[in-house]
Amino acid sequence: MKQKTLRVFEVEDYENLKNVIKTKYPLIKNHYFLLKEKNEKIENLLKRNHLNYFIINGEINSISKSNEIKVIHKEKVIEKPSKIKIYDKIIRSGEEIEGTGHFVFLERINAGAKINIEGNIEILEENEGLIICNGDYLLVKKNIKGTIIFNNEEVGKVEKLTVFIRDKKKVLE
Repeated sequence: MKQKTLRVFEVEDYENLKNVIKTKYPLIKNHYFLLKEKNEKIENLLKRNHLNYFIINGEINSISKSNEIKVIHKEKVIEKPSKIKIYDKIIRSGEEIEGTGHFVFLERINAGAKINIEGNIEILEENEGLIICNGDYLLVKKNIKGTIIFNNEEVGKVEKLTVFIRDKKKVLE
């Protein structure tokens, strides 16, 4: 499974779209096009050029039926079949999270929170809690006051975005 970023162009002008397809096709071929309403002329142009599009009323036309559009809503945990869990909320003191798979934390982890994962963790804000990660990798943005144990070894302070892979550590910023 590969992760892809969904890129969308809003389309209203047929001639402009025709020109963009002609001059920039390699750059736009993996993007989606949004139509505010049905427009047969534009739809036919997109179909002829094997470009994905959807109409704001919810209809989707895709060259690959396996493409899916996912929306992540704030303050919800999104679990996908690949066992990725995304937490887009502050993990508060007293909260305990245990699990297996891939976990992404988009907000800070407060002191007193405990996370114990058999899998990979990505912490994209500051950590002040206790993190136990037994996976292939750990990505941490900032860990000054917290405790992080990666594959039975304490990580220590992290002041810049850093990835830990088994016996290696690489600062990304």
